[in-house]
Amino acid sequence: MYRIAVLAEQEAERQRYAEQITRFCEAKGLFPQVMQYDDQERFFETAQKEAPTNAVIALSGVAGLNAAEHLRSLCPACRMIWCSDLDFSLHAFRLRADYFLMKPVSEEAFQRGLNAWIE
Repeated sequence: MYRIAVLAEQEAERQRYAEQITRFCEAKGLFPQVMQYDDQERFFETAQKEAPTNAVIALSGVAGLNAAEHLRSLCPACRMIWCSDLDFSLHAFRLRADYFLMKPVSEEAFQRGLNAWIE
């Protein structure tokens, strides 16, 4: 079973990503557990107990970089889509993020990221 974590500051953003993930997975015949987090501390506490299989990191600035680095160190096998308002594309490559997106993120671009998870 897929355990997908969505970490984003704004509730509307978390909800939008969660809905897109759910629609995408249902179209593929998958029914994941999608958890939403606005607090990095709670997110990483949960990740230590039960690592997510996939994660969307959508935090602004250096907070997103720190979260992506910490997630990779805690859960090296976790598939990651990283959305940022700053160009951390080289860092994303170094951290083996499956997909890196610059905000604002369109639904089409996010769909390409989700497709990278199942390739």
